Amino acid sequence: MASIYDFPKYYDIAFSYRDTAREAAVMQAAIELFSHIPVQKALEIACGHSPHLEHILRLGYEYHGLDLSTSMLDYAEAKAAALGFSAKLFQADLADFTLPEPVDFAYIMLGSLYVQTTEQLLSHFASVERALKPGGLYFLDWCIDFSPLTNTRDAWSCRRNGVEVKVRYTTKLLHPARQHYEESLYADVRDGKHRLHLSHSNIRRAIYPQEFMLAATHLHRFELVGWWNDWDFSAPLDQVTHGIVRPITILRRL
Repeated sequence: MASIYDFPKYYDIAFSYRDTAREAAVMQAAIELFSHIPVQKALEIACGHSPHLEHILRLGYEYHGLDLSTSMLDYAEAKAAALGFSAKLFQADLADFTLPEPVDFAYIMLGSLYVQTTEQLLSHFASVERALKPGGLYFLDWCIDFSPLTNTRDAWSCRRNGVEVKVRYTTKLLHPARQHYEESLYADVRDGKHRLHLSHSNIRRAIYPQEFMLAATHLHRFELVGWWNDWDFSAPLDQVTHGIVRPITILRRL
């Protein structure tokens, strides 16, 4: 079965339920509230199909994207060109990368902090520390596991311009001591007369709140600005005991 990462158009449609304009507005609010430096260059880590690219560019920022997939990076480059903009894109592993020059703001979406070992997690923070100017923010969406690992299932369907993508998403606990689980995505595509069955699976390591704090704020030069429930600055997680949904976390580079 072909990988959905080789079909960025269908991946884009599969996740088009997101309100990317609102997400960009929340990141803009975070910059205004918490950044200690003016922001010109914004970096999306594990950018994939770069869903916020247009919003970031129209807000007046330079868009920088980092991903391992050449198909996704080519798609993002074409998207920027179609808008009359240019983007700076880098093919690199989020666990170990170095940019030509530092940026003012960095973000990562939908729990895309894919690491399998503690060493990779620490290397990731060392990479972001190098990539981000002091005073700049690192905005993380859904990257911390505030609940124990469990087996989960979800399904949804999205449609755009006559193309329908039906998605099934599962997680399966593999090794509690290693904090490993298998994450799988299956997509059935109906594009005119064409039918495609796409998938992607990988093993990822859960990241729990206090080890996240240790890695980011004790072993690397970041401070915790705060973490909030469901992208809502009026709902700090320190006041939430259950019902945590899509939390965001903001670090600031020291």
